[in-house]
Amino acid sequence: MSDTTYPAARVSFWERLDRPDSAALFGLISGAVWFAIGVIYGLTMSNELTTPDIFAGIPQLVFSRLRPAHVNMMLFGFLSTAFYGAWYFIVPRLCKTPLRSNRAANILLILWNLTIAVGTIALMNGDTQGKEYTEYPWYIDWPVEILLIVNAVIIFQTIAARVEPKLYVSLWYIGGSVIWIALMYCIGSVMWHPFTTYLGSDGHTHILWSNNASSLPAGVSNFQRTGAVTGLDDAVWNWFYGHNVFGLYITTGGIAITYYLVPKLTRRPLYSHLMSLIGFWAIALLYTNTGQHHLLQAPIPNWLKIVSIIGSISLFIPVFAFSTNLFMTMRGQWGQMLENTPLRFVLTGAFFYLAASFQGTIQSFMAVNRFVHFTQWTVAHAHLALLGAFGFIASGATLYMVPQIVRKPIWSRNFADVQYWLMLVGINGFFWALTAAGLAQASAWVTLGEQVTKAYPVVKPYFFLRSAFGGMIVVGVWMQLINVIQTVRQPAPRKDMDRYLSLSDLHEFAAPAGILDDPPVR
Repeated sequence: MSDTTYPAARVSFWERLDRPDSAALFGLISGAVWFAIGVIYGLTMSNELTTPDIFAGIPQLVFSRLRPAHVNMMLFGFLSTAFYGAWYFIVPRLCKTPLRSNRAANILLILWNLTIAVGTIALMNGDTQGKEYTEYPWYIDWPVEILLIVNAVIIFQTIAARVEPKLYVSLWYIGGSVIWIALMYCIGSVMWHPFTTYLGSDGHTHILWSNNASSLPAGVSNFQRTGAVTGLDDAVWNWFYGHNVFGLYITTGGIAITYYLVPKLTRRPLYSHLMSLIGFWAIALLYTNTGQHHLLQAPIPNWLKIVSIIGSISLFIPVFAFSTNLFMTMRGQWGQMLENTPLRFVLTGAFFYLAASFQGTIQSFMAVNRFVHFTQWTVAHAHLALLGAFGFIASGATLYMVPQIVRKPIWSRNFADVQYWLMLVGINGFFWALTAAGLAQASAWVTLGEQVTKAYPVVKPYFFLRSAFGGMIVVGVWMQLINVIQTVRQPAPRKDMDRYLSLSDLHEFAAPAGILDDPPVR
């Protein structure tokens, strides 16, 4: 049978959606796009801290609207979408069966991107529930929840159809992540209670579904869409979700990618499969107790505070298991970081994860928490975890998987290397500038007794550093987007160049089909 090449124009839309790895490619590129947009939002907000009137008169660009738009864009736009793409790449290879199905996954990603875009517009227009990490209004919560459930169905249908009899550890982490986030998002958004209050004809705000308002008054249409319960109960449930969305979704999802990529890129078996499962069950059992360490200065029960502190300290178990397992896998092979750019990103992210976890445990102590909470210290910690740890892991996955899918070498290794150093220097400078700002704030408040507003001159110089180092991150992230798009657009290499590319120092970017497609050795 002759090999006939059909013009791209003759390939139908549905056929494109059915192509192997098309959903993985779509997710990874979409994540890179959201990453590039999200850091622009972050840099804009950073500049507003030093020049507050830069966008005066434009309500959509005030800090209080950009902040939730930026946070949710990075959480659900960048990290979630990039992770979906990476999972759609990993799961079929570990199961030795096609994704069930690429068409469904592509449609999910189209709807997911549309939902995040509409949610971002809503937040910039002031339509928000006003709760940490659950700011999306109720009409965004429902499609997000439905798509999270569909994503879990796609993942587990593929696992159920696997040919490989054993479950590699990455499948454990991915399977746990997709279930936990679907449950937690419903709880965090209080989806069974979307309307909390209403404005009565008397001009006063009334509470819905309270003991005195068991039924909805006639003619009421002006609801406050907060998706909340009342009082401290709402704070406790909010931080149950707010912390676990990172620990049982972003963390576990990023660990799954790391456990796949490190053995793959180093061509070495994972040091201990048993240790990886100990880490999985430890994080599953211990992480749920930690969220209330954000409320140590609130009047919640003391036993709940103690449980959260003990849970935070206990997280050393899964973190130590993961770090030891990974670094023992790399023993004697650390020199590969010099040549293998995706590996460098992933391992740097693992180092940042270890540092962020250690810092998180320390700041859960009552004395430390009383001093640094509500300062820029916590902002630095959040960026170290999300951008430093899992942002680097997602970037490494993107730079490795996109060339693998399109069977082309990376467009520019120099771009990838410069991106790495810009992001590395940027996040380190960003982190230490905000950490110093947080300590200066805390000292002014606690030691000198200054009012919150009067401490601003103390931290303003650090905000200038924040913008400078943040600008470096922005440049690096946009270089990644250009690199990935150009990799997809460039012509495929000639067949007589395949062997050269597979043997060159770009092998991690350009290995031919089959070389790197087997599951890592257990």
